[in-house]
Amino acid sequence: MKRKESFINDKRRISYLSAIYNRIYRGQSVLIEGDYGVGKSRFLKLLKPKKLHSVWVESLFNIHEILSSILKDLNYDTTATYRRTPEYLKTICSLTDFFIIIDEANDLDRRVWPYLKRIIDAGVPIVLAGLPKVRTFLTSEYPDILSRLKTLILYPIVVEDFIIEYKDFESDAIEQIYVSAKGDMRKFKEICTDCRDRANELNCSFVDVNLALEFLSDLPPH
Repeated sequence: MKRKESFINDKRRISYLSAIYNRIYRGQSVLIEGDYGVGKSRFLKLLKPKKLHSVWVESLFNIHEILSSILKDLNYDTTATYRRTPEYLKTICSLTDFFIIIDEANDLDRRVWPYLKRIIDAGVPIVLAGLPKVRTFLTSEYPDILSRLKTLILYPIVVEDFIIEYKDFESDAIEQIYVSAKGDMRKFKEICTDCRDRANELNCSFVDVNLALEFLSDLPPH
């Protein structure tokens, strides 16, 4: 049986989803900020507004590739070329009923940001996610763009939420794994998966604290 996604039960993330929906339905944009492993990418996958089509953009692309990929996702026949950049930008700014998602916004080329500003000003919502240095960069280089974004800071899920969700783990086991992960939600899930695998090898349906500690003791220090 497929496990239910834990992140949706976090009260902060639920409130953030509501805030993001309210903004993008009004044609406004959002910056989701968080440290490594806090769950930004997974949170973005929860964004499924009924009224808007989501378009995911690769942050490593050049601007002509970004604009072309957006239009391709919207069923336009395009070729990534600098020559058509003005045309593609104008087309994107004229369209409605979609929003853009950019994960790893810290990887965006600085030359991309002015184009994103034009798209934001046209009322096309953009949801960006990245490390805290994205906001630092915008504060220094593009404060006008930052002023157009609502910043939401994503924190690790509290251990109590994991204890409720991971019913096949002893609460003390979850607490030990949580401490070991040091706020890295990606690492936390990886350790839990490995613990479950170890439990299955032992024909156990439950991960107790001793099994977790035994597994954690084998992990390299970090």
